[in-house]
Amino acid sequence: MRANDVRASMRSHRPRRRACRLCLLRLLALLILALPAPARAADGPDLVLEVRLGEHLVADAIGAYQHGDDIYLPLGELARLLTIAIRTDPAEGVASGYILDEQRGFRLDLAQRLVVIGERRTGFEAARVLRHPDDLYVASRLLAQWLPLDIDVDMASLVLRVRARETLPLQARLERQSRAGPARRGDGTPAPAYPRLDTPYALAGVPFIDQTVAAELRRGGSTVGYTAYLTGDLAGMEAALYVSAANSAAGASARMTLARNDPDAGLLGPLHARTIALGSVQAAGVADIAHAGSGRAGVTISNHALGQSPRTDRHTLQGDLPPGWDVELYFNDALIGFQQARPDGRYRFDDQPLIYGSNEFRLVFHGPLGQLRVERQSFLIDQAALAPGAIAYSASVQEGQRALAQVEVGVLAQLTASGGVVRLALDGHQRRYANLGLHGYWRALLADAAFARADGGGTLARIGLKTRVGGMALGASHARLDGFSSELFLPDADPLRSRDDVRLDGLLPGDARTPLPLALQLRRERLASGATRHEAGARLSAYSRGMAMSGNLHWRASGGARQADGSVQASRRVAGVGISGQLHYAILPDAGISSLALGADKFVGDGYLLNGAVTRTFADPQLRWSASLNKGVGSVGMGVSAFYTSRGAYGGGVQLFMALGREPRSGRWLHDAVPMAGGGAASVRVFLDKNGNGVMDGDDEPVKGAGFAVNGSAHMARSGDDGVAYLNRLPAHQHADIAIDPATLEDPQWQAREAGRRLVPRPGKVSRLDVAVGVTGEIDGTTWLDGAGGKRGIGDVELELLDQGGKLLGKTSSSADGYYVLGGVAPGNYVLRIAPAQLARLGLQDSGMHLITIDPAGGIVNGKDFHVTK
Repeated sequence: MRANDVRASMRSHRPRRRACRLCLLRLLALLILALPAPARAADGPDLVLEVRLGEHLVADAIGAYQHGDDIYLPLGELARLLTIAIRTDPAEGVASGYILDEQRGFRLDLAQRLVVIGERRTGFEAARVLRHPDDLYVASRLLAQWLPLDIDVDMASLVLRVRARETLPLQARLERQSRAGPARRGDGTPAPAYPRLDTPYALAGVPFIDQTVAAELRRGGSTVGYTAYLTGDLAGMEAALYVSAANSAAGASARMTLARNDPDAGLLGPLHARTIALGSVQAAGVADIAHAGSGRAGVTISNHALGQSPRTDRHTLQGDLPPGWDVELYFNDALIGFQQARPDGRYRFDDQPLIYGSNEFRLVFHGPLGQLRVERQSFLIDQAALAPGAIAYSASVQEGQRALAQVEVGVLAQLTASGGVVRLALDGHQRRYANLGLHGYWRALLADAAFARADGGGTLARIGLKTRVGGMALGASHARLDGFSSELFLPDADPLRSRDDVRLDGLLPGDARTPLPLALQLRRERLASGATRHEAGARLSAYSRGMAMSGNLHWRASGGARQADGSVQASRRVAGVGISGQLHYAILPDAGISSLALGADKFVGDGYLLNGAVTRTFADPQLRWSASLNKGVGSVGMGVSAFYTSRGAYGGGVQLFMALGREPRSGRWLHDAVPMAGGGAASVRVFLDKNGNGVMDGDDEPVKGAGFAVNGSAHMARSGDDGVAYLNRLPAHQHADIAIDPATLEDPQWQAREAGRRLVPRPGKVSRLDVAVGVTGEIDGTTWLDGAGGKRGIGDVELELLDQGGKLLGKTSSSADGYYVLGGVAPGNYVLRIAPAQLARLGLQDSGMHLITIDPAGGIVNGKDFHVTK
């Protein structure tokens, strides 16, 4: 059972009204029936996994199935991603090729339950290889026996971690790329620089909708509720609307936001803004003064990089969360937080500390019907200063009660200055603040200084340092206050005079396969009376062989009072059953167990998940049992649940979830059991451009089965008979570089007319992209060295292909025997020559150049030989 299911079983339940009104259920049913018949695809994979080879991201998503205690992975797709020469034929139930060396052949025959690897022939259980229309799915443990790979599936983060026992061609390529230069992404692959294709805003668009209907019957009453989250274009902006209605005391509520976001800072002309938002807006926090604000009506404008923290000390994570969902927050692979959906359909983790170096936040969302999705945010806090003269700003006003304006300016290459004003409501009064700051670095040391003044005369001065000691990130700060209070330093009868903080984060030394993230925090506070308060916290996490564990300790001392408590949680899968548990305990002043929760889950076929949990609270003694059967994959999510407590309370419920969206080319409705409204999508049409005009017309034909790379990683989508592929759940407001995967084109002479295009997806909008594929040609020949003894083939001769204007279009080198091949040449007229610089360097003379014509049908131009003499 997932950790959220255990926690969900511990939720307190408020008294419900006795009346049970089913009008909302009927309303949703009528809505679904009234819609045009949606496109009903067969249920897809149970899981979508990110693939990592060592530290390199290989693919953002591949499909997988979970049966029993095993994860079944697509043999053909995984082999393609890892550059292992194995192809699968699902229709015939066979796979063939070789493993790294042609002498080590590979053949799998599902009908005979036989696999042949080199000279070795072995059988396997038929149940451990599944045949699906798109691929052959092999149990991960069996796949690790066949291929030179160690495979580990991290279910907590939905990451497939692969370690090669032998060097793969992909690893050799990544190593070459890492030596090639700085224009690389973090995973070592080339950073595309495709031209941007803008998606126009509409006055009104058909929205994407995530909607939930829930009914609960319990001793003492019943409730029925409906919630919907809608996104789409409205009034030339992107709109987001959240509505909720129930027959309970909560009643109905709604919030709406209109916004524009551009990662390339193309908004508001000379202001170069990246974000403009109206309505229910999110406002950035201000160090020492204000928390990040959300949910209030207002306006906000900023030119800070989207998705990046405007601060180097702390970061707030917030967003939309459907009812019944919860979210776990991981920091550098350690679980640090958990929240359930708030009444306004949002979550928020305030002011998470940032450390020197890598800050990897992972949000793992759990749906009430077993749905699971993951989002990541990454920040590198090292030599993070604005370029000299660069300006970053943010400004917001919320309900007339809260306003701020903050500006950062690059002063020197290693120094940034900041300042601004803030107005907020505190303790029933309006307060105003002014703040100044400096941030700089020297080698591996970051330093910042801040000063803030309140309108009542209170002041704060703070200095902070961040660095690394060995493999650990170390941070320390000292703040002095004189009558100063704010949202981060609340008013108190005994005001705070100083605060010292020390934080240590990193991995404990040990086996690299079993990382042990450790975090230590120490705080000392001195009050105006002279009293002191001390606080310490420690967190240690581990993940090994499918088992995840995390432990926390917290100690506080104020005056003569001491308090200490902690928690431990663990989870793993055993024989196809997921088991998890949580233990909360007290140490001081009285030792004892506070609560204990145990849970289990098991897939029972066709995407159904059976859950069971038992929880025990000790301070207010109660035992609670709960069970549910959920289906969180496919077109519609649904679930039934029941509970019983030792106090005689009982109840049960039904929940339905459906995400709806519309494919713009065909007009067909798409629906899913996993939310769609928060992400972007693209409808990509691939066609064979026979007349070369870049537009699908005339005799042009759609291309079926084309695959794509998004930001360098393979995407699961493939084009259908109409040449259209639907790329869903693209990260919103981020660059999405989309290119054809050449290996998926059925004709090796086909090639995309453009290398790729860059989109900026936005929620509730499907971007359209047409990709023209053309037939290309190939040129081959031999380079000869003529001498007194005759001629012989000469290798490493550099050949250049130029257009008629003399522009270099491509190059290749001859092999050891002098033979060369230059492929992927588009139709047209060219000049092929030996590189003049090489001829001059080696003191050689050639026999001239070749005029080459590739006709519209492509083809191979043979025998274009070159002769060189000394």
